Amino acid sequence: MITYILGVTLCWAAFYGLYAWLLSRSTFFRLNRAYLLAAMLLSLFLPLVEWPAPASGSSAEMITVTLQPITVGLEAVEIVVTATAADPGLSLWDALLALYWVGFSVSAMRFGYGLWKLWRLYRRSDRSRCMGYTLVSTKEWHTPFSFFHLLFWSRQMPYPPEDEEKIIRHEQAHMREWHSLDVLLTELLSIVFWPSPMVFLYSRSIRVVHEYLADHAVLKHHTRKKQYGHLLLRQSQSGPQIALANYFLNSQLKKRIVMMTKTKSKRQVLTRYLLVLPLLFGLVLAFAQQPEKNRKSEVAGEVFKVVDEMPRFPGCEEGNASLKEKTDCANHKLMEFIGANLRYPEDAKKAGIEGTAIVRFIISKEGALENIEVVRSISPGIEAEVARVMNLMNEKGLRWRPGHKDGKAVNVEFVLPVKFALQPGDKAAKAEAPNTVQEDVFKVVEEMPRFPGCEDIADSAERQQCANMKLIEFISKQLRYPQDAREAGIEGIAIARFVVNEDGRLENIEVVRPVSPSIDEEVKRVVGLMNEMEEAWTPGRKNGKAVKVEFNLPLKFKLDDKEKKAPSPSAGASLQLEAFSASPNPSTGALNLRFEAEAQPTTIRILDGNGREVVLENLTKFDGAYNQVIDLSKLPKGPYVLHISQGEKAFTEKVILK
Repeated sequence: MITYILGVTLCWAAFYGLYAWLLSRSTFFRLNRAYLLAAMLLSLFLPLVEWPAPASGSSAEMITVTLQPITVGLEAVEIVVTATAADPGLSLWDALLALYWVGFSVSAMRFGYGLWKLWRLYRRSDRSRCMGYTLVSTKEWHTPFSFFHLLFWSRQMPYPPEDEEKIIRHEQAHMREWHSLDVLLTELLSIVFWPSPMVFLYSRSIRVVHEYLADHAVLKHHTRKKQYGHLLLRQSQSGPQIALANYFLNSQLKKRIVMMTKTKSKRQVLTRYLLVLPLLFGLVLAFAQQPEKNRKSEVAGEVFKVVDEMPRFPGCEEGNASLKEKTDCANHKLMEFIGANLRYPEDAKKAGIEGTAIVRFIISKEGALENIEVVRSISPGIEAEVARVMNLMNEKGLRWRPGHKDGKAVNVEFVLPVKFALQPGDKAAKAEAPNTVQEDVFKVVEEMPRFPGCEDIADSAERQQCANMKLIEFISKQLRYPQDAREAGIEGIAIARFVVNEDGRLENIEVVRPVSPSIDEEVKRVVGLMNEMEEAWTPGRKNGKAVKVEFNLPLKFKLDDKEKKAPSPSAGASLQLEAFSASPNPSTGALNLRFEAEAQPTTIRILDGNGREVVLENLTKFDGAYNQVIDLSKLPKGPYVLHISQGEKAFTEKVILK
């Protein structure tokens, strides 16, 4: 809301600057009124519309397919030793929102009070029907004013007949041109946009233009300007005013007298109003999304970045699956191919080089990869390895299904980031794509390992959710917060890694993200207890055979507010969010997510119990504030993980769908 108000204020300021600089001194009063009203209303919509930025040809925003790290297992199991932590204190964002609603309430009450005073005055007064309006004779002392087609006249302020005629004619002009409707509009906008000073400038200027128009209507009836000016001066101290009304005597008296004596503007002045067109164009550009620059291509024919149907990795075109199902299948097979063939270069591994290499290529009309180019390199060895794997698709005769636009196959540009990261502890090199950990240990298989106790459930999705819940239940019962860590106020996320072998037993148990020695030992103890259960895990399967599968299990240790101390420096780099809220939690389908963070590219994911991505939102132009509703209604019930990341930093929160 605050961001929207700032955008509207920017538009209002731009339009008002043109008005104050060139238009306000002209005598085209009706045109000025129309300009001010149009500027106010148009500015309400400019910040809301996602204007497309101008671009040459048919190119559009870059489509980036990101090869994300694969984490098998629950992303965050939150273990709270004591009572659930209370909500954090009032953040700056919450304070600003609270201040806004206080001001909104005060402005609304002021508006309501003005209407109530007007209604009370109307009910207590004598009313009579006149030519084109209703005369409301009041007992209170006030200057004459009109509200729509009601003329309020105080019996305590008599006027000479000639002055009375001029005042009535003045107010009739207000009624005839529906000036009260303008006043009502500006009053309503001043409630919603009360923090913006521009709304008050517009309100004042519109009222002044109303007076110019009404004065002009009086002077057309052969009234002497000097005589009418004297009337205005005599009434300059004539009693209180009531809000929402058009008054015979308004503020800016000096401007009104100057405008009455001013020579009518020449028709050439009308050309100034054409300046609104470049101003409007500039504002549209200010709110437009800027496209990335096109690059030259050696591929025959036009190269597109956005098409009706994007290219797909081969192997998923058979059957009657939907377009989304085919796309998901193709993305999965692409990741499998890269994971199976990509290797961490030994020179980069020995040098401890990590980072993200970005490869760009064009998928031709025939489905071949052309113009393969590593546009971001982190080492010569990694650059050559990424290019080798991309060229391998052509060498093996793999032909993508080409992209289609208007029903025809076209050339499409593709960008693929591949992240290389060394393993914690021993720095064993791994490119973070779905590949094997060792020759016989997998990260991704057709059927993931499951915690025991749910194998009698027929539906695979329900069986997996049941296994996840039983795993959480087991950990919650067995895991204890070490006393020394509690007393030291240590919190953080410990990540346990282990391998579920072909027999369902856990091997190679280690803590790859330590928090403290005692917490790490407690995590290994609890994971080791799973081998002492009567029933072993159900092993993972690949090509119908039981295989070894690597499993990562993050466990979050969190104290309540009474026990909190300084956070542990060993808790690892985490993303700090302000004004975070994910509600309701548990949710029945709609998750209202709100947070603030540094303005830089941000990724929001929802992961299921096996770390598989079920929701992905890449915010390439994140402005620092997020407030949206995420629809989870089509997902199976059970625990999920909200994962928010910026670069190497991440924030996780458990979400329950009930």
